[in-house]
Amino acid sequence: MIEIVVGRPIEAGAREYWPRRARCLVVLSLCILLSCCGAPRQAIEKEAGPAPDPITETATAATEPTPAATAIPVPIPEATPVPTPTAATVNLSGALAECRSAFPDQIAQAVARASCVIKATDLVRPLLPFPELLDRENALRKALAEQVQTRTMSLLERNIQIQKLHSQLLEEERSRLSAAPADGSKPPPLAVTQWRQSNGESCGRLGGDSGTCY
Repeated sequence: MIEIVVGRPIEAGAREYWPRRARCLVVLSLCILLSCCGAPRQAIEKEAGPAPDPITETATAATEPTPAATAIPVPIPEATPVPTPTAATVNLSGALAECRSAFPDQIAQAVARASCVIKATDLVRPLLPFPELLDRENALRKALAEQVQTRTMSLLERNIQIQKLHSQLLEEERSRLSAAPADGSKPPPLAVTQWRQSNGESCGRLGGDSGTCY
């Protein structure tokens, strides 16, 4: 009779089976745990959007302008207005005296002296009823001064031409004023009277009055 013993093989197989099963259970648990942790992470990443590229973010930060500091306005002091000469304050004789003092040589300094005289008479221009008459006189004054300084014209001849033109201008002014009379009750400004009384007949002679001859 053959005796079959079945107890030991079964017990040995059981000892080998349970450790293997335990390892499978551990691996399965880890997989389940990882899958459970991955799902919330994917959800969070989906809501937060894609992660910024560190290279792109650095380049963007470098190109973005730095906000300028708020400038504090500094008050600019107002310039002091230069008072405009009025008819009562214009003194043509005084301005012409300064020209004679600054440029005493009527030949060597003829051009500079004429420029000074033209600048002085500019104060009278807005006071005249016909300022274009003064412009004509100053144009001749400038042209004659250049000839005197280059010795192509004598000082006496220059004075004669200025005296003749000035006389003609005064006659033209009187004619135009009589054609369109203004209010005669108001006297002319002092500077206008000084211009009208300048460059008389005595200025056309040698040694004329230099105070009114210019």
